Amino acid sequence: MRKFALLLSFACLVLVCALITSCGSGNSGGGENCSGPAVDVVGDWTLDTSGNGGSASGPGIINGSGLAVFFQTTPADDPNDGTTVVMPSITGASKCISGTATAYATPANGGSSASQTVQGTINSSTSISGSLSNGNNFSLTSSSPLTGSVTALSGTGWLSEEEGAIQPIIWDITLTPTGNNNSMSFTGTSATCNINGTFNQEGSSTANLNVFDVTVTSVEGCPFDNFTGIGFESSSDYFGMNGGAAGTYLYAASAVNGATVLEIFKPGP
Repeated sequence: MRKFALLLSFACLVLVCALITSCGSGNSGGGENCSGPAVDVVGDWTLDTSGNGGSASGPGIINGSGLAVFFQTTPADDPNDGTTVVMPSITGASKCISGTATAYATPANGGSSASQTVQGTINSSTSISGSLSNGNNFSLTSSSPLTGSVTALSGTGWLSEEEGAIQPIIWDITLTPTGNNNSMSFTGTSATCNINGTFNQEGSSTANLNVFDVTVTSVEGCPFDNFTGIGFESSSDYFGMNGGAAGTYLYAASAVNGATVLEIFKPGP
């Protein structure tokens, strides 16, 4: 707890502060009518937060089981980029969202976590809004991070890094199309440790759905444990690992065990 207090004092993780820390008071959502037709919320979204801890935003996914995971990318070049937030389950079966959000600091920022109660409303298939018990607010807006169609990436010559790692590692990545639609598997090697995993695309009839369920396995010596989470393709080099070069980027964000966000990219010329 002392370490986390110091972390908040000096780093003030924007998503942790805006979403999590008890720096205000209040609640929302009491007495709201939650009935209504189901809303399809599966897809790509952008999370924006504002309040006592400042403001920040970042991309993420709501998948078919209601898992909602996001990671901070703005303000640009912020030391807190890579902070992840796992929201309470969002399925669209009810207009109301209620539960606990958990934010995870990157390893470079101490790797701590904290939680806060969420109350929200699904306004439509493109808009979700709400607040937290600390008085801060959030909104989710549907997004299209990829220009063009989703495709199964393949071949050698790809690289990957973890955002916010204490000791950065670059993996040489090989991607292989596999399974249904645009699903992929990958292997990654480095001088320190090896990783492998899968990107399983959701949607039996929607081949362009930019939603992947991710599993990543690491060996001893890697900076993170095995994890499951969400993935998606994007046209943006969110963390500047590839100098902002044009191309297709693949992201994997952990839904468990802390803030792990991997960016996979083809090096620019």
